[in-house]
Parts: sequence; C-alpha cells; structure tokens
Amino acid sequence: MTGLAIPPDIRFGVGGFPLAFTDRPESKDRGAVFAWLRSVGLDAIELQMTYGPRMTAEQGRRYRALAIADDIKISIHGSYYIVLASPDPAKVLRSVDTLMRTYVQADILGAREIVLHPGSLYGAPEAEASRRFAENLQRFMAQLGKTDICLMIETAGKVGQMGSVDMILDVAATIKGVGPCIDFGHVHARSLGGLETADAIAQVFARIDEFQRSNPDTPTHFHYTPIHYGPRGEIQHRALSDIDGVSNKPFHPRPEPVAAGLAALSGRFTIISETHNSQEKGAIRLKSLINSDAYGHKDASDLVE
Repeated sequence: MTGLAIPPDIRFGVGGFPLAFTDRPESKDRGAVFAWLRSVGLDAIELQMTYGPRMTAEQGRRYRALAIADDIKISIHGSYYIVLASPDPAKVLRSVDTLMRTYVQADILGAREIVLHPGSLYGAPEAEASRRFAENLQRFMAQLGKTDICLMIETAGKVGQMGSVDMILDVAATIKGVGPCIDFGHVHARSLGGLETADAIAQVFARIDEFQRSNPDTPTHFHYTPIHYGPRGEIQHRALSDIDGVSNKPFHPRPEPVAAGLAALSGRFTIISETHNSQEKGAIRLKSLINSDAYGHKDASDLVE
C-alpha cells in the first residue's frame, strides 16, 4: 500500500520565491518559477504583494499563461497597508483603493484567492476592532460587487492584532466572498505556545472542520511554518531544519500533527509553506505526510462502505 492519492482540489505551494529557486540561473526570469514548482512536485504559489499591487498588466498576463501551462494555482498576499479596522476614515479609504486594485491584479493573474491580515487593534478592545473591521469589510464587498475571487482573512501572529481562529471563522461565515486563512505558526505565536501538542492542533482542526461542513462552497487557505515567538507573539519564521534532529524541538508547530489534521478534512484547501528560506521543503514535507499510509487524505470516496 502506498497511500491515497491526494484529490486535485488540494494544493501545496510556497509563499514567495524560495532560495532553492532564486539561486538557480534560470531565476533571472521569475516566470520560470512555475515550471520549477512543477518539477519539484508542487502546484501552488502565493505571490507577495505586501507593499501593494505593483505588477504590470503585461507581466500578470504572462504569469497567468505560465501558471496555466504548468497547472500552478496562484494566490496573492495583499498589502500590509490595508487596514480596514483603522479609526481614521482616510486610512480606510486608502485601504479600500489598494484592495480594489489588488482584486484587479488578481483577476489579471487568474488568482482566485487574496490573503489579507485584519491588522492592528489600534488600542481598542478586540471585540470593538473586530466589529469595525467586519463593518468596513462588508461595505467593501458590497462596493466590489459580484466576483469569484475570495478574500482570505488571515490569523494574526502578534498579541496586539486582530485575528484569532474564532474571529476569522466567524467573519468568513458571515460575509459572502470571504474565507479563512489559518496560519498555524501565527496561531502558535499569538497564543504564546498554544500549538505545542497534537491535541491542541486537533482542537483547531475541529473548528475548521465544523466551518467547512457548514460552508462547503467557501475555500479554506492555510499557511504553515514553525515559528519563534516572544512575549508579544511572532518573532521569526523558522525552517524544518531548525526542528529536525533537535532533541528538545524548540520550535512549533510540528508538521506531523498539522498534516494529520489536514488529511482528515473533507473540504478543499490550499496549503502554503512559509518555512524560512526553504518554503518548498515545508510544502513537500506536508504533501508527503498527507499522501502517506499513516494519514491518507479522506475524500468522499473513503466514506463509502
């Protein structure tokens, strides 16, 4: 027995351009990343637009064609400067403009998922900041109109930010066109070490599974990396080499319980690895684990007796 084949609606990819690609001579043409991803067995990439949507339309159309040719799914990580929870109306207006332009860029690229951080609490209680964020997001989606591009709201990595798992899933369940992006490293850092055990990770997955079953048409997006955190949360992403072969395994979450949780989900999803300077290694490890005898993704056919 060699493990179950992973369904085609499950994608594994990288955040940005890994060193293993950029160190290659062909990386002078960043468009070569799509063929490279296919060559290492991956099928997704999250393009980083954290300083705004600056890609030309010509480059976007070229990337789209190359991604289609190698069957690579493109998603976008939106700008850190999009702050819909800001109490400053001018900042919200600028954020709406940037987000709207990001949707235009996504459409050119053929991306159907945009990842967005909900942002700072701005000194307010989390419930108040979350309410302001949700209200402004609802207005934005109404202004945007009909689209098949889903806005994936990401869990936060720092204590002073919005973005608990419950908040993200509640917003995604309430606002049409919005989905959850669960970053396991961020959840671990924001909770100051809350995902050190397999049981703790399984509890997060129980909430995700509940969400997927209640919202079967909404895609789910995941980020994975072991993480270094401090009293205020996230400090630095770490590589798998920082935890492999280390007796005390100081960085979490581990890939094994994350893979086990992913394998048990019945809904479609994309998992983007953000392991430090080695994104492809994290994605390949998760894919290998999920496609192994130990886990084997449970698609609908597995439920038929």
